[in-house]
Amino acid sequence: MSDTAAPAAGTVTGTVRFGSCDAEARWRPADLATLPALRNPHSERLTREMDQLQAVLCAPGDTLLTNRQPPSAFTELMRSAGFGARHLAVPGDPAEPVERRLAAHPVPGLAGMAAAPYAVLDGTAEALARQGLAGAAPPLEAVRLVNSKTWTTRLGHPGSGRVVTGLADLRAAVEETGPCVVKDPYGVSGQGNLVLESPERLAFLERHLTREVERRGARIELVVQQLHRPAEDFAAHLTVGPDGRVHWHGIRQVLNDGHAYRGSDRPSADLLARLERAGYRATAESVAAAAAAAGYRGPLAVDSMTTADGTLVPVLEVNARLSPGTIAQRLHARLELRIVPVDGDDWFDRLVDALDRARLLATAGRPGLLPLAAGTLAAPRGWLFLAVLGDADPAPLTPVLERLT
Repeated sequence: MSDTAAPAAGTVTGTVRFGSCDAEARWRPADLATLPALRNPHSERLTREMDQLQAVLCAPGDTLLTNRQPPSAFTELMRSAGFGARHLAVPGDPAEPVERRLAAHPVPGLAGMAAAPYAVLDGTAEALARQGLAGAAPPLEAVRLVNSKTWTTRLGHPGSGRVVTGLADLRAAVEETGPCVVKDPYGVSGQGNLVLESPERLAFLERHLTREVERRGARIELVVQQLHRPAEDFAAHLTVGPDGRVHWHGIRQVLNDGHAYRGSDRPSADLLARLERAGYRATAESVAAAAAAAGYRGPLAVDSMTTADGTLVPVLEVNARLSPGTIAQRLHARLELRIVPVDGDDWFDRLVDALDRARLLATAGRPGLLPLAAGTLAAPRGWLFLAVLGDADPAPLTPVLERLT
């Protein structure tokens, strides 16, 4: 399903945006062996609140359905910045995914509106049908397939790595590759990756996987990639339309801290020129075409990098869903993710007041800084997603944040 598709005249009165942002965890088959990791319940909670990021994609007449009701200050802020929409909490137990809740509980006034889910998950198609929303979700199995790093790797692009499905296969790939990163097929943003730079680390992973296989009959499926020294991270943003045609939107620089996402910005002219010489757009479009051939429809990003030695790695992985980077691309703005100490339930309100007093807050027609979610700002440490609109300078934000803590 394409966000850019025009609805039939007379049948749609706006767009409904909704969706869980923990898509990778929901796509992941339960029988796959895991990489060693510690659960972080606080991060899981904040991820559930990231659905508020979709507010800046809304227009007047649209409806945003979120895991929890945003504070009134957030709705007022979005309206003052030109993103007016109705904000509603999804009925049902907040511990349940919003798709399942929408499939079980009708929301008055949505019938006939266009559907724009963040990602297509188990329950999305049922939610569209229950709410009477216009549009059709692509097959769930196609969505799961193209979001797997296994699928991306098997496209065979340079530097994308090697798929391994057993312990002997893993050891052979690591010994052949040298220093490498082992990736879960459905890992995301710093999670589901393990760097191997010594025999001891490989032995540690082998012991862990052996326990996974012996204790619960888990199936090994991992991607082994050379440990690149990144120079620039970036992503191509595209949409696969309902007819399977690929639509190009552009390239965004990705701001990473190691493997963790920290924002998105406009690419430099030098990077764009280099990518044009390398035929990067055609490569990214071929990936989207392959996703279309597999049955996928909707937004898609191709993650890529250049390395410190000048190598272009054109296809690292695919995100066939919306993402903060896609949202930044549609805003034509810099997006930053800052990890901030939060000391109370009113922290978002105080942040907005502080930005307004400092004349840094973006409003309709005025450049500035725009907080993109309130629910992700929960004690003790929150995720501050921020759009830098127009020619605003984000540097004065730091002292504002220091005064809030």
